[in-house]
Amino acid sequence: METVRDLNMDMDKMQVVLSAIHSVSRRIKEVAQTHKPLFGGEHFLTGEEVCERLYISPRTLQDYRDKGIIPYTQFAGKILYKASDLERLLEENYSV
Repeated sequence: METVRDLNMDMDKMQVVLSAIHSVSRRIKEVAQTHKPLFGGEHFLTGEEVCERLYISPRTLQDYRDKGIIPYTQFAGKILYKASDLERLLEENYSV
């Protein structure tokens, strides 16, 4: 027969396990929100991320798209930009 002391020890162990599970769950959610999966070895960015990196407005980004300045792809209704295309664009237009 288990004593109250044994039950308290079991509950303490269970709290430690539940706390660890909660921490892992929180970290998984953080990674899921920030992780950008590779597609064909390429990182893709959203329009919002491109605007933040280039310090431009969404309207300016649309103008760049319309004029063919920034290449993009449309997938499942979303417009995505290759990170490597943006890096190349910046390198080619960098002046000292």
